Amino acid sequence: MTCVSCKIMESIIKDYIVEQLHNSGSLSKNQHGFTKGRSCATNLLTAFELWTSWINAGFGVDIVYLDYRKAFDSVDHVTLIQKLCDNNINCKLIEIIGHYITAEKKN
Repeated sequence: MTCVSCKIMESIIKDYIVEQLHNSGSLSKNQHGFTKGRSCATNLLTAFELWTSWINAGFGVDIVYLDYRKAFDSVDHVTLIQKLCDNNINCKLIEIIGHYITAEKKN
Protein backbone atom coordinates (compact mmCIF):
# COMPACT_ATOMS: atom_id res chain seq x y z
CA MET A 1 0.00 0.00 0.00
CA THR A 2 1.40 3.36 -0.97
CA CYS A 3 0.25 6.85 -0.10
CA VAL A 4 -1.85 9.03 -2.40
CA SER A 5 1.13 11.20 -3.41
CA CYS A 6 3.03 8.04 -4.47
CA LYS A 7 0.07 6.90 -6.56
CA ILE A 8 -0.11 10.30 -8.26
CA MET A 9 3.63 10.19 -8.98
CA GLU A 10 3.33 6.64 -10.34
CA SER A 11 0.58 7.80 -12.70
CA ILE A 12 2.64 10.76 -13.94
CA ILE A 13 5.70 8.56 -14.52
CA LYS A 14 3.65 5.87 -16.28
CA ASP A 15 2.09 8.47 -18.59
CA TYR A 16 5.54 9.88 -19.38
CA ILE A 17 7.06 6.47 -20.14
CA VAL A 18 4.11 5.39 -22.30
CA GLU A 19 4.31 8.66 -24.24
CA GLN A 20 8.07 8.20 -24.78
CA LEU A 21 7.58 4.61 -25.97
CA HIS A 22 4.71 5.65 -28.23
CA ASN A 23 6.69 8.53 -29.75
CA SER A 24 9.71 6.29 -30.40
CA GLY A 25 7.55 3.66 -32.09
CA SER A 26 8.51 1.05 -29.49
CA LEU A 27 4.91 0.12 -28.67
CA SER A 28 3.25 -2.42 -30.91
CA LYS A 29 -0.15 -1.61 -32.39
CA ASN A 30 -1.25 -4.78 -30.58
CA GLN A 31 -0.37 -3.30 -27.16
CA HIS A 32 -3.54 -2.90 -25.13
CA GLY A 33 -2.37 -2.63 -21.52
CA PHE A 34 -1.28 0.82 -20.30
CA THR A 35 -2.43 2.38 -23.58
CA LYS A 36 -5.00 5.16 -23.72
CA GLY A 37 -8.29 4.02 -25.21
CA ARG A 38 -7.34 0.36 -24.97
CA SER A 39 -7.92 -2.19 -22.23
CA CYS A 40 -8.30 -5.87 -21.50
CA ALA A 41 -11.78 -5.62 -23.00
CA THR A 42 -10.56 -4.16 -26.31
CA ASN A 43 -7.82 -6.80 -26.40
CA LEU A 44 -10.39 -9.56 -25.93
CA LEU A 45 -12.71 -8.08 -28.56
CA THR A 46 -9.86 -7.84 -31.06
CA ALA A 47 -8.85 -11.44 -30.36
CA PHE A 48 -12.46 -12.64 -30.60
CA GLU A 49 -12.84 -10.93 -33.98
CA LEU A 50 -9.66 -12.61 -35.25
CA TRP A 51 -10.67 -16.03 -33.92
CA THR A 52 -14.10 -15.69 -35.51
CA SER A 53 -12.57 -14.85 -38.89
CA TRP A 54 -10.32 -17.93 -38.66
CA ILE A 55 -13.27 -20.18 -37.77
CA ASN A 56 -15.32 -18.71 -40.65
CA ALA A 57 -12.39 -19.45 -42.98
CA GLY A 58 -12.47 -23.11 -41.87
CA PHE A 59 -9.46 -23.12 -39.55
CA GLY A 60 -9.46 -24.63 -36.07
CA VAL A 61 -8.69 -22.41 -33.11
CA ASP A 62 -7.12 -23.42 -29.81
CA ILE A 63 -7.11 -20.81 -27.06
CA VAL A 64 -4.96 -20.70 -23.94
CA TYR A 65 -5.69 -18.15 -21.20
CA LEU A 66 -2.83 -17.01 -18.99
CA ASP A 67 -3.15 -14.98 -15.81
CA TYR A 68 -0.45 -12.31 -15.59
CA ARG A 69 -1.99 -10.58 -12.59
CA LYS A 70 1.12 -11.02 -10.46
CA ALA A 71 3.59 -10.85 -13.33
CA PHE A 72 5.20 -7.63 -12.12
CA ASP A 73 6.19 -9.36 -8.89
CA SER A 74 8.40 -11.70 -10.92
CA VAL A 75 9.92 -9.17 -13.36
CA ASP A 76 13.72 -9.09 -13.22
CA HIS A 77 14.35 -5.50 -12.15
CA VAL A 78 17.78 -5.32 -13.79
CA THR A 79 16.20 -6.33 -17.11
CA LEU A 80 13.41 -3.76 -16.63
CA ILE A 81 15.93 -0.97 -16.02
CA GLN A 82 17.97 -2.09 -19.05
CA LYS A 83 14.88 -2.06 -21.29
CA LEU A 84 14.07 1.46 -20.14
CA CYS A 85 17.63 2.52 -20.95
CA ASP A 86 17.44 0.84 -24.36
CA ASN A 87 14.31 2.86 -25.13
CA ASN A 88 15.95 6.20 -24.29
CA ILE A 89 13.90 6.91 -21.19
CA ASN A 90 15.30 9.80 -19.13
CA CYS A 91 18.31 8.60 -17.07
CA LYS A 92 17.24 10.47 -13.92
CA LEU A 93 13.79 8.89 -14.15
CA ILE A 94 15.37 5.44 -14.52
CA GLU A 95 17.43 6.13 -11.41
CA ILE A 96 14.28 7.10 -9.48
CA ILE A 97 12.49 3.94 -10.64
CA GLY A 98 15.48 1.84 -9.60
CA HIS A 99 15.47 3.35 -6.10
CA TYR A 100 11.68 2.89 -5.84
CA ILE A 101 11.89 -0.77 -6.85
CA THR A 102 14.72 -1.38 -4.39
CA ALA A 103 12.78 0.30 -1.57
CA GLU A 104 9.60 -1.69 -2.39
CA LYS A 105 11.55 -4.95 -2.37
CA LYS A 106 12.88 -4.23 1.15
CA ASN A 107 9.35 -3.68 2.55
